[in-house]
Formats: sequence, C-alpha cells, structure tokens
Amino acid sequence: MGDIADFFDKIRGYYKFTHHEVRGLIIAIFVIAFIISFKEWGKASFDATAGIYNLFNAVLIVALSILIHDFGQRLWGLAIGYKIEFKMWSYGLLFALIIAFISNGSLWLIVPSGFMLHHIAGHRLGWFRYDINYFGQAMVALAGPLFTLMLIILLKTLNSFYPNPLIQKAIIFNVVYAITSLLPIPPLDGSKIYFGSRMLYAFALPAIAVSTIMMIVDIPLLFALVLSFLVGIILWLTYYISFERKLWAGPK
Repeated sequence: MGDIADFFDKIRGYYKFTHHEVRGLIIAIFVIAFIISFKEWGKASFDATAGIYNLFNAVLIVALSILIHDFGQRLWGLAIGYKIEFKMWSYGLLFALIIAFISNGSLWLIVPSGFMLHHIAGHRLGWFRYDINYFGQAMVALAGPLFTLMLIILLKTLNSFYPNPLIQKAIIFNVVYAITSLLPIPPLDGSKIYFGSRMLYAFALPAIAVSTIMMIVDIPLLFALVLSFLVGIILWLTYYISFERKLWAGPK
C-alpha cells in the first residue's frame, strides 16, 4: 500500500503542466488539427462553415490523442522517478505544415513534440543507475506509442459497436501518430528508444507498426496483436543475429 500511496503522491505533486507546456500543447494541437482537416474545407469550393466544423472535430481527435500519448509517458516516468516535460517541436510542426500544403493535405506528418526528463532525486533512491540514463528515457518514450496503441484498440472496439466516421478518422490518425513517433529522429520517441536500447527498438518499431496498421483493416484484434508480436520477435532476432551479436563479439 505504501508504494501505491507514494505513486499517487508523485502524481499529485508532479503531473501538472506548466504554462509553457500548456502553450506548446495548444499550438501543437491546433497545427496538427489544421493539417488533418486540410482537405475538409469544402469539396467543390471553399466552405468556411464546413471547414470550422471539421477543424473542431480534428481538434477533439488530436487533443485526445496527444494527451493520452503524453499521459502514458508521464505516468511511467513518475513510476520510475522522473518528471516529464512536454516539448513542442517547432521545426517538426513547420515541416509538417509544408508537407500538408505541398500534398494538398494528403500526407500527414504527425510530429508535434518530444519530451524532457527531470530527475526527482528523492523518488529515485534505490534504483539501479540512479540518475537520468538512456535506458530510462527509452522506457518512458516507449510508453507513449503503447498508450496510443491502447487508444486505437479502444476506438476500434467502440467503432465495432457504434460505427462513426469521426471514430474511424481518429483510428487512422493514431495509427499515423504511433508510427511517426517511432521514427529515430530527435526529439521523437523513436530516437530515445533507439539510443537507449537498439534491441528494444528492433522489437518495438515493427511490433507497434504492424499492430497499429492492422487495426485499420477488419482483422480480429487478438490475431492482429499476436501476429504483430511474432513479427517483432522475428525482426528482433534478425537484427540481433545480423548486427548486434557481431558488435558484441568484436573484431576477430
């Protein structure tokens, strides 16, 4: 019970967003929402009413998705003694906007942010590798795409009972979000996972990418998860045999 009480104490003390984070969240949400609603401002001609309505729906989708992604990382970070700071990626958002204009909204690049870890000294006592380390960052980063995957599963289940175009769009958005967040480009989650553990990255990227993509098509959920796990294991072993084992063996 003491560990649970300590965890909730950390949530009360360290989960809150700063004013700087809130500003970054709002900007990121509206930029990404504009990108995914780019093609929905009228069909034959510009329609401000339809555009504002679709932008509002896009804001709901993006806000829910980013906050769930961030929630997973903050929760896991606090569990292992780190405070997470949301960091809007200005250059990523600008590049995503350029891609949207060039492709007329057909290509979505969902790269809103990265994060920073802050060491909560008193809550890291007793942990191996006490201070901030690459593997700790990797585990926190991985929590984001995993929570996005859980959101996709929830939305897919809800859509099976109450089919809705907005839910379907939310599923597609989160599939793109999960995959792009795993790209090994700083400050995205994928870069932190890759530099924290190449072996973990070799499993996580294919497993999450395959599982999220299969959520779009009409495939049983359990089958999709099992298949993605097997793909992740196979590619993890392939990477280990082809590269990692040779690195550990060293020059002959």
